[in-house]
Amino acid sequence: MPQYDFRCDACQLRFSVNTRSYAEYDAAALICPECESAELSRLITDVAVRKPRRDYRKMSSGEMLSVLESGDQQQVNRMFKQVGGDGAASAAPARKSRDAAQGSQSSTGSD
Repeated sequence: MPQYDFRCDACQLRFSVNTRSYAEYDAAALICPECESAELSRLITDVAVRKPRRDYRKMSSGEMLSVLESGDQQQVNRMFKQVGGDGAASAAPARKSRDAAQGSQSSTGSD
């Protein structure tokens, strides 16, 4: 939800306006809640900027190694989830099929 901060040029009151959308802000007739003046200055206060997410699938092996060596556990977890999916869920079937293949090899080799 966008929030806009203003200062009234007439009475110097600082106030905020919350809107549901940018279109609602554009359509609003803004006036000072104290003196009802329309002479307002928009203030730049807190600005939130989202960092783009890293695409770990496009990283080189050297870049992935630097993520691992960074020690940032959250970043390492994000990389593993993005590159390999859910490691715990995908490791169990692979282990079962590997064990089954080893079991069939040992039974055919003992005959």
